[in-house]
Amino acid sequence: MALDRPRRAAPLAALVTLLAATAVGVPARAAPVTEVLVGTPHHNLAIYGATFGSSAAGDYAYAVARGTTGELSVVDTRAAEVIRTMPLPGAGGSWGGTVMPDGTAYIGADSKLFRYRPGADQVEDLGSPAPGETATWRLANDGRRVFVGTFPNGKIYSVDHRSGAVRDYGQVWPGEQYVRSLGVANGKLYAGLGTVARIVEVDVESGDRREIPLPEQYRAEQFVYDLDVHQQTLFARLTNSNRLLVHDLKTGKWVADLGTSPGLNVSPPDAKKNVYFGSTGGRLMAYNLNTRTVTPTGFTGFGTARGFGWTHLDADGWPGRTLVTISLGGMLSYFNPQTGARKVVSPGVQGLPAQLQTVVAGPDGKIWSSAYPSGGITSYDPATGTFTENPTALGQAEGLHSYRGLIYAGVYPGANLFELDPARPVVRGSNPRQFGSLSSAHQDRPFAITGVRDRIAFGTIPEYGQLGGALAIVDPATGAQQVHRDVVPDQSVTALATVGELVLGGSGVWGGLGAVPTQTEAKLFLWDPATSTKVWEGVPIPGAKAITRLIVGADGHVWGATAGTLFEFDPVARTVLRTVEVEPFDWNVDHVWRSDHLAFAPNGDLCGNFRTTVACVDPATLAVQRLATGIDDVWTMDATGTMYYARGGQLYQLTR
Repeated sequence: MALDRPRRAAPLAALVTLLAATAVGVPARAAPVTEVLVGTPHHNLAIYGATFGSSAAGDYAYAVARGTTGELSVVDTRAAEVIRTMPLPGAGGSWGGTVMPDGTAYIGADSKLFRYRPGADQVEDLGSPAPGETATWRLANDGRRVFVGTFPNGKIYSVDHRSGAVRDYGQVWPGEQYVRSLGVANGKLYAGLGTVARIVEVDVESGDRREIPLPEQYRAEQFVYDLDVHQQTLFARLTNSNRLLVHDLKTGKWVADLGTSPGLNVSPPDAKKNVYFGSTGGRLMAYNLNTRTVTPTGFTGFGTARGFGWTHLDADGWPGRTLVTISLGGMLSYFNPQTGARKVVSPGVQGLPAQLQTVVAGPDGKIWSSAYPSGGITSYDPATGTFTENPTALGQAEGLHSYRGLIYAGVYPGANLFELDPARPVVRGSNPRQFGSLSSAHQDRPFAITGVRDRIAFGTIPEYGQLGGALAIVDPATGAQQVHRDVVPDQSVTALATVGELVLGGSGVWGGLGAVPTQTEAKLFLWDPATSTKVWEGVPIPGAKAITRLIVGADGHVWGATAGTLFEFDPVARTVLRTVEVEPFDWNVDHVWRSDHLAFAPNGDLCGNFRTTVACVDPATLAVQRLATGIDDVWTMDATGTMYYARGGQLYQLTR
């Protein structure tokens, strides 16, 4: 559903200090510039992580709504209402938490760990107990200690609930970056890893570890995305297949395949030793830990469970304990095992501003954007100062490109390809219209897009744990596609432009997360779509590891960017003519998939964001005018030369 929001009242327009400087000492074109906060284009209710528990006061869900600053909602599951909402400073969202026997909740959010004690009016910020870890995934506890799985070094650490002592168990398995799921039982930790799916048992006291091998047919999976342990039974959901497998810890054998499940959890058992999970078909299923039999319940239309708990409703038809879970969209689902009663209720968790992921100037004069990680598509009309939000019409767009009156989007995950007609109403399922997917070629993130006559070319990053992106040339009318992987061996395709009848591509040495690069320098290449051949390849900037943007000038020369450095390339002579560093950059980083965006202003200047700096460059002299700093790598320019860019979830406008 489209949501019209009035333009947010902006503070007084801020005159941005000009930082005019060039390597060649030529003064930049001095012009006054004005930066204005336009507003917040995306609002979304997305709960990626929740946990359930009880205390003497009652039964509660602890649900984190993702936003530019995430918020923890304490939900009374008996009354189905939010009783308290608190921000999580310095964190955007959460994938999990755990509740101690005394009712204290621990929440992992980004790199941080938070603690909430029942009845408190705020959360305790415990900081980042594992320095260098940027993401926290699932949590578990053994009644005394909280255990946390991390990225990018695939660690587990623990925090003692009473003393606060931290123990770092180190990387769980050599080369594995993700501890994506985590369980604990009988003095053992069970870690679900990726980007090669693997389960490792870790002794809580000694730290000794051993692998629990997956069935042979599942050893090519990417992640053990979800993992639960109840009694002596381990449940593991694997991706990309979404198969839910059952392992008997006593016998050391895999005993069941429960089919596909959307996840994310398997519930604690009821009095009859049934645990519950959702099927891909949308039904709540029961699995008995004693008999190892599966029984469908009468609850249909069941979605993804972001944690399970038990509560007490004390009402007719709801005797004893009632199962409760919460969905991505914040809805509580209840099921009573004794009577089969079921209901879905909104407790009132509120949506939050979402971080901007991509922005493009549309052919209709509006500014179109998508958010991270919730996606959606929002238009901003400068003429009226209004946003029109469509939060469910599109997934997370990694690339947006305007071409021949339409907007093309490359969407993560699975490299799904969409076409949006901005002249028509946005309607989920039809506009934007999906016309292709590159998932079968093991591609995931389509950042780079260019038009090639009546076709669209996409440059992609491969799936997690893989090297070798693709150049895909797709007919949006028919969906016919030519997918060329490893155009530059072991590199991703991160930038594209059309040069006459050829496609000019730029590469990056990084693949999907978890893959270790084998190459050291980014390449430029020329591709002939007519013959499906690479006709040239070269290194434009020695030592640069990614080319993040390419744009063709009026004279036919191509300007490219490599994380803060601009270069001019002659596609006929196939040589780099000039370079200028706008913002320094150290390539000793985890990965660069995108960085700079470029556009020509009406006066001929080449403008863009060079990493975190907005600047314009005079192509004749290479004089640089720095206009603003501290922005995200989200930028575009409309036909009038007005620039739009992001800081977190806020859209800014700059004129000069």
